[in-house]
Amino acid sequence: MPSRRAAALWALAIAYAAGIFVLSSSPVPETVEEPVRLLGTQVLHFVEFAVLAFLLALAFATIRSLRVRFLALLLGGVVAVLYAASDEAHQLFVPGRQGDVVDFLWDSAGAVVGAVLGGAVQLLWSRRASRAAALSGTSPR
Repeated sequence: MPSRRAAALWALAIAYAAGIFVLSSSPVPETVEEPVRLLGTQVLHFVEFAVLAFLLALAFATIRSLRVRFLALLLGGVVAVLYAASDEAHQLFVPGRQGDVVDFLWDSAGAVVGAVLGGAVQLLWSRRASRAAALSGTSPR
């Protein structure tokens, strides 16, 4: 049975991915176009998929398999990049949207950074748990 933290991380990652899908399924409202232009769509694409990869890397790190936990950073990044590709392809079929290779590249760059950050946070969590277990004289599990 998964821990509460694992279930929460997976639920958050899936909900975030669903949010991306919903937002990319409709045209950008005119009221949002100006702030988006000012901030830059590249920054938004980068951050959007950095967060997704971060959440996925943390979620994959909760799987009990040592091999999967070791590859959590890579898996989070790869799944986010594949989702970015599917998102850009999906936008080809949405009126008022367009799939764009440049957007995909920004999505992918964000996914790489987000996965690395997720891996770093997981490493810090596991080190902290190991130290706490050593101090208490019990196993981290």
